[in-house]
Amino acid sequence: MAVRKLIPLCDKIGRARIEEQIHRFYEKLQQDPEMKGFFEHIPDFSAHEQRIADFWWTAMGGRLDHDPGIDMVGKHMPLGIKDEHIQRWLATFKETLYEVMEPELADQWYMMAEGIAMRLRQIVVAGEMPGMPQRPSEPRS
Repeated sequence: MAVRKLIPLCDKIGRARIEEQIHRFYEKLQQDPEMKGFFEHIPDFSAHEQRIADFWWTAMGGRLDHDPGIDMVGKHMPLGIKDEHIQRWLATFKETLYEVMEPELADQWYMMAEGIAMRLRQIVVAGEMPGMPQRPSEPRS
């Protein structure tokens, strides 16, 4: 019987292309009039990009010798992000993916990005915490 070996997405894409994707993506967002304001407070953008590359590396199955220190919800919560910002983020991310890599790998990474976008919408935009019962709304008089 043949043994099937699963190859993590991080190994299929490679660290260099993850970093390239992140760099190109953030270059676009920093030029986007609707999105650039979210990044103006970041003092060391190369360190930010490195943390984001670390996040994706580990999300794709890679291992690091350090904790990437990512608090996705905590960092995004105070920014006033709305659904249209998440849509723009996702569209720009997808556009950049298809510039950087072949469609099969871009598709796989994009599915992960959609999951991140869904979580941000749920928690940051809608204020719903997964697994937490929602408070009943107050009756209207």
